[in-house]
Amino acid sequence: MAVMKSNETRSASCRFITGLDGNGKEKIMAKAIANFKTDSTLDDVYEVALAVASLYPYSIKAVNMAERCELLE
Repeated sequence: MAVMKSNETRSASCRFITGLDGNGKEKIMAKAIANFKTDSTLDDVYEVALAVASLYPYSIKAVNMAERCELLE
């Protein structure tokens, strides 16, 4: 029997460097962006994440994306 995906969701998060702690280690803040359409391209997700990141006064360290779904038989 074939396995199928259901309830697929996609989200991204921007990780920012907000400064340094007393030991010189980067302090990180993350902001999540949810509810991307599942047919969004990786370029689309990245562009939206960078647009959201431009609203913050911090340097962006990384953009992460997660996909979740339920597998059904």
